[in-house]
Amino acid sequence: MAKSKSQEFLFRDSPPHPLEIVNSQGSYLIDKDGKKYLDFMAGWCVGNIGWKKQELHDALIKFNGPEYVSPSYIYKRWEHLAEKLVNLLPTKEGTCFRATGGTEANEIALKISRAYNKRKKFLAFKSAYHGQSLACLSLVKIPDHEKHFGTFSQDYIQITAKEGKEEWEKTTAQAVKLIETKEISAFICEPIICNLGVIIPPQSFFTTITNACKKTNTLFICDEVATGFGRTGKWFGFEHYNLNPDIITLAKGLSSGYAPIGATIAKPHVAESMRFDFSNYSTFGWHPISVEVTIANIDYITNKNLIQKANDHGKYLVKKLSSFCTPQGRGLCISFPEKRKGTEERCRKAGLIISTLGEKILLFPPLDISTEEINTAVEILRQEI
Repeated sequence: MAKSKSQEFLFRDSPPHPLEIVNSQGSYLIDKDGKKYLDFMAGWCVGNIGWKKQELHDALIKFNGPEYVSPSYIYKRWEHLAEKLVNLLPTKEGTCFRATGGTEANEIALKISRAYNKRKKFLAFKSAYHGQSLACLSLVKIPDHEKHFGTFSQDYIQITAKEGKEEWEKTTAQAVKLIETKEISAFICEPIICNLGVIIPPQSFFTTITNACKKTNTLFICDEVATGFGRTGKWFGFEHYNLNPDIITLAKGLSSGYAPIGATIAKPHVAESMRFDFSNYSTFGWHPISVEVTIANIDYITNKNLIQKANDHGKYLVKKLSSFCTPQGRGLCISFPEKRKGTEERCRKAGLIISTLGEKILLFPPLDISTEEINTAVEILRQEI
């Protein structure tokens, strides 16, 4: 088959799904033929508030600020957003670093860690995901990536996330042993591991690991790029475990996909380790337009009570799914086993966008998804899985 112009000039690592999106509205994506698809992926935890929300478009239309601000200048809206983000934290304490997305946010977190305790090594879950840079890929060492990019740094060490009490006990013991060497700069993970199929670590794992980190001056980095901003039924996924991370990374739901942005929040004394010339620079981090949209997004989530809605709708969705499968998750961050291959394609043809990972089906709908839309999605899933 001959390549189209777009295929000729735009690189893709694999062929796209046969779906050309031209618009979006609420919980739906709309293709070039006008067909509507119920979006239960939201761009993989990006569109938390749903699409075409007037309040966010108003923020763009009303914006009358500078097109760009150099990182070396003062821009009050940066300060306003930083304060707003810190005040969302249970501790109300933190220092923000500007970023353009999740990869950069996690890169900044790794740099802060090394600057803080002067250690080289990092600990993460094998084959999880924290971004596309070589450092972020080194964290998780996915075999296919090593095959094509070459051997990653041996300073990045992995533990395995496997479900089951005995498996978690083994993983916990292994992690503690590594942390107690005092060679690990930081342990990084998602609080609910979306990128391994919505794996939910037990409370005992995080309690033991964070205690070990505290005793050895090892930092705990919580990657909230996918799990933040209401996705799990709380502002941040770590709140389910009453954790107090040293560093938190944000993106995706930070602006609900209405503009590119990321952030790294570190405890103040940890952030101070970066107080040297040119320690970090982000040309487009917190672009003025992205800042306005992000502030509007946070206000929208708050004013529309979307955190509670994510909880309520998540419970309803799990209850409906439980009649024919075994779902797990928190809020609207849900997965369940795939019974037969090809579910993603069959659901798409039926008008439902989902994703599959390994042997699991993943569901990340907008937080304000209606019960009627949930019912429609569940019936499609019931027929197609």
